[in-house]
Amino acid sequence: MIIIRRTDTKQRILNESLKLFSEFGYEAVGVEMIAAAVKVTPPSLYKHFSGKKEIVEAISDMVEELYEEHSLSVAELDDIDIEQMDEDAFVNYLMPFVENVLHDKTLKSIKKLLTIEQFRNERMRLMYLEKCYEIPEQHTRHLVERLVKLRNPKRDVDIDYMTNVLTHPATNVINKCYCDPTYEKKGLNFLREHLHQFWIFYFD
Repeated sequence: MIIIRRTDTKQRILNESLKLFSEFGYEAVGVEMIAAAVKVTPPSLYKHFSGKKEIVEAISDMVEELYEEHSLSVAELDDIDIEQMDEDAFVNYLMPFVENVLHDKTLKSIKKLLTIEQFRNERMRLMYLEKCYEIPEQHTRHLVERLVKLRNPKRDVDIDYMTNVLTHPATNVINKCYCDPTYEKKGLNFLREHLHQFWIFYFD
């Protein structure tokens, strides 16, 4: 994981920018608004960022760091861990990832921003696809590949299909919980059962 070091002021600029962008939209927020929220002058802000475009790029890097932090951490599992993994261990390994992403306020704000801006900004659309779909799918694919290799190598399976079956319900649960927080308990219970059924079908 790459750690991007930022000064306190630089981090405050990113935090306040994300709040403003997710509330008012990218185009409606100017550098003066961001500077006022951070309680610095525009010239002081420009010492840290050349403008809104660079701020958004830094926010993108920050979000990627958060996904890595909350990721499935496949690399931390050695072969013995996966070989000895059973149904309950599999479910208990994945559920905290979903819950952490669901409760991370920064990720929730970036999802709100990208959901709105994807329809009027091509760069935001591409960022939306990467941050909300491609990155989670990459983490899941790595786990699925190792599970198949170490636990069921003789079975002829479609890794891409398995990755989608595992990832898309989690994405849908997170999206619905963002829209309707009262769905969280029901959604997480559904997802837990889905993971049990996935394991039974492919690895029992």
